[in-house]
Formats: sequence, C-alpha cells, structure tokens
Amino acid sequence: MLPSRQRLNELLYPELRAVPESERSRSLDDAKKTPFDFIEIVGLAMGLGAVTTLTSYAVDGLGLGERVARSVSNFIVAIPLLALTMGPFLWRRTRRGLRKRIQK
Repeated sequence: MLPSRQRLNELLYPELRAVPESERSRSLDDAKKTPFDFIEIVGLAMGLGAVTTLTSYAVDGLGLGERVARSVSNFIVAIPLLALTMGPFLWRRTRRGLRKRIQK
C-alpha cells in the first residue's frame, strides 16, 4: 500500500509536524514559493548542465526514425537524472521556506 500524500509530505518535510494540520497544505504551497538562494541556483544550474552533457548526442548521418528514437530515449533517461540532480535543491528550498514560516 502506498503512503498517502499527507504522510509522504510529513516524511519529506518533518517541519510540517509543527504546523496545525488544517494549515499544512497552504504552508507547503507558500514554502514552495520561497525565492532560491545562491547555493540552490548554482546547484540547479550545475544539475541541468550535467544532465544536458550526459544526454547529448550527435545526429550526423542518422535517419529520421533513428533521430526520433534517440530523442525519446534521451528524454526517458533525462527525467530521472533531472530529478536526482535538481530535486535535492528544490527540496532544500521548500524546507527552508517551511522553517521561515514556522519561525514567524
């Protein structure tokens, strides 16, 4: 059985336990609007650059079918790589926003 969204949010964002249950959804939405700090911007840029480099390919001499197949396979590979490289920085920003909201 998969955990509920609320349970998953509490696992990913332990700071939510300090927020009344009726305000958790709004608090999480507000925290996701927190501006990025320097470390997060650099991390996101480096993650995007690394994934772009890893999924680049040459199309010289390829037919249309091969180009489409490579594009689709690169897309399938890029999505989890983006989640692994950029996700922690988005998670960090949200947790930072929750901590600021709780301190207010």
